[in-house]
Amino acid sequence: MPLSRAPRWRGPLAAVLGGLLASVLGTGLHAQILYIGDTPLPLGAAAAIVLSCAATVFAGLWAGAALWSAAAGLLAYVVLGLFTLDLWDTPLIITGTILEEQPGIVLAGRIWLFGQALATIAALLITSRVLAMARRAGAQQEA
Repeated sequence: MPLSRAPRWRGPLAAVLGGLLASVLGTGLHAQILYIGDTPLPLGAAAAIVLSCAATVFAGLWAGAALWSAAAGLLAYVVLGLFTLDLWDTPLIITGTILEEQPGIVLAGRIWLFGQALATIAALLITSRVLAMARRAGAQQEA
C-alpha cells in the first residue's frame, strides 16, 4: 500500500501551529532554573529545546515533508527573537543584563534562544530520516 500524500493545507498549518506552540510553551518552560548552592542549572531551557524539537518534528511528519519542519523551527526562532525585544515591560527572554545577580536567568535565555537553532536542525534531520524510512517501507510493501 503506497503512502498517501498529505493535503496541501497541512504544511502551512503545521508550520504555524508547530512554530507557535514551540516558541510560546518553550519560553514559559525555559525560565525554570534549579539552583544547587549558587550554581544555576537551566533545566527548563534544556526541556524547552527538547519540546521545540518534538513540536517541529511532529509538524513535519504531520505535513509529510521535512520542509515544513524547518519552516516551523524558523517561525519559532523569529517569535523567540521578538520575545527578546523590550516590547512589553521587560523582555520574555533575557539574554543579557548589567546586573551581576542574574547569571542563571541570562544563561537560560541564551541556551533557549541559541539552542532553538540546533533544535530546528535536529528536527529537520529526524523528520527527513523518518520520512525516508516510511517511504522505503511503503516501497517494500508494494513489491
